Amino acid sequence: MRGREALRNRRLPVHTIGFGRTEIAHDLEMENVSVASSAVVNSRLSAAVSFVQHGYVGQTAKITVRDGDKTLSTREIKLVPNGVLQTEPLFFSAGAAGARNLQFAIEPLTGEENLKNNVMARPVLVSDAKRRILYIEGEPRWEFKFIRRAEEDDPTVQLVSMLRTSENKIYRQGINDPGELAGGFPVRPEDLFGYAGIIVGSVDADYFTPLQQELLREYVDRRGGGVLFLGGRSSLSDGGWGASSMNELLPTFLPTGRNNFRRNPTTVELTAEGRDSPITRLLDDPAKNAERWKKLTYLADYQDAGSPKPGATELAQMNVGRRKLPLLVTQSYGHGRTAIMATGGTWRWQMSEAVGDPSHHLFWQQLLRWLVADSPGPVTAAMPARVLMDEGHVQLAAQVRDRQFQPAGEAHVTAHIVGPEGTNALLDLAPSQDTPGSYQAEWTAEKPGAYLAEVTAESAGKQPQELGRDVVTFQREDGVAENFHTEQNQVLLKQLASQTGGRYWETSELKDLPRDISYSEAGISVRSTKELWSMPIVFLLLLGLPIAEWLLRRKWGVI
Repeated sequence: MRGREALRNRRLPVHTIGFGRTEIAHDLEMENVSVASSAVVNSRLSAAVSFVQHGYVGQTAKITVRDGDKTLSTREIKLVPNGVLQTEPLFFSAGAAGARNLQFAIEPLTGEENLKNNVMARPVLVSDAKRRILYIEGEPRWEFKFIRRAEEDDPTVQLVSMLRTSENKIYRQGINDPGELAGGFPVRPEDLFGYAGIIVGSVDADYFTPLQQELLREYVDRRGGGVLFLGGRSSLSDGGWGASSMNELLPTFLPTGRNNFRRNPTTVELTAEGRDSPITRLLDDPAKNAERWKKLTYLADYQDAGSPKPGATELAQMNVGRRKLPLLVTQSYGHGRTAIMATGGTWRWQMSEAVGDPSHHLFWQQLLRWLVADSPGPVTAAMPARVLMDEGHVQLAAQVRDRQFQPAGEAHVTAHIVGPEGTNALLDLAPSQDTPGSYQAEWTAEKPGAYLAEVTAESAGKQPQELGRDVVTFQREDGVAENFHTEQNQVLLKQLASQTGGRYWETSELKDLPRDISYSEAGISVRSTKELWSMPIVFLLLLGLPIAEWLLRRKWGVI
């Protein structure tokens, strides 16, 4: 708007010409697909598919996601009024490890005028790298056993646990070497920051020293890790967490006192946000999923977790008499995320449901994958756009950190790019002058197709050591953008012309365009009218013509 006002103030009118149809009678057009650019193997992914339709209001359409010839998920939806942006969720499995080029489509309806705008592609990188989660539990209990059992079936998560069996004794499981956690909960950043997530069970806040409490906060804020707090007789408000310095990590305002843990049965249900969350997705159909949660076996214990903080998301609730208490609450904190699961009794979902019922295992696998999904490694590669439409300019960036997750400003960072038709390139990323630990490079993808870039960082010095690596995928598509938004945006064209003092022209009026816009008052051209005889140069020119003629005639001997 400011640009248009500036043009008008400078008396530079913009004249617009309308080509193409202003209305489309029958069409379904994709507007956007929002889906994570990376995932872990066999995880549940959620995509938001946005589109508009003309001429099919009230009819049923089908949205589909495919990986090549394989259909990953299909969902039928009812179409809203013409021209209204409609966004629908679609859930599917990420499948095996590898680079995917997923095709999201709306199945064509009868009479559609343009079928090429029904499909959008999105690259997704599926990784089989194990994420390690540290689970600290303050007492032996069934919940600890069944959470570990649920994660035994998950190839992407390694649960490292430390169970306090007595005042000064810890039982460790899932460790990589005898020295891991031998001294208890870590006290150094390089020891704690190696975990992608942390679960805190029934543990008093005072169990952690002031140094460990600050380290836990830094783990979420600076390292970008995820922390899950479980309910229990020594956790949350009953464990003194509300009065500790770690209270700010919690996604709820804890109630006062230490008598908020109850051993009473309670049923659960999803909130509106929980119906659409991949964490709580036991069944693909949202309505059936909500009903499934209501029929889960009751919990035999729970904790009043208080009220959600601003910005937190409540996904599930407990029915306690006429009250509804938060069961599962999540929030973003700093570069990471935290959550509360205000019970220690979900193990009953495994023991009391029918044999083979996957609800307990599926829920915990999805919750813990959410906990670690966005926990960054030492090297994080990124791109402004993963799909390049009719152009190949690539802007590649990487954030590099050391073992303490401090910016590594003197690293050697390279990118190895492979693509279609044997494309193979190696380029160096230059350090940013403004942001420590940030590196950038530009490159051009000459050919359409799928590309993969592996970014590697090494420390500086005579004996460089690898700091880490990351992989990003992107796609160049040619001849696709022209199939979208083919109708004329007459409203915008008229506004632009009107606000700058110009005019909107129909194609039938173009014959008059050169005459009507030949003059501008903007100061670039100035109209000046003068009498012919008041211009000396013209007078001298006219006077010189007969003199020149007389001289030529005399030279040729005519006179």
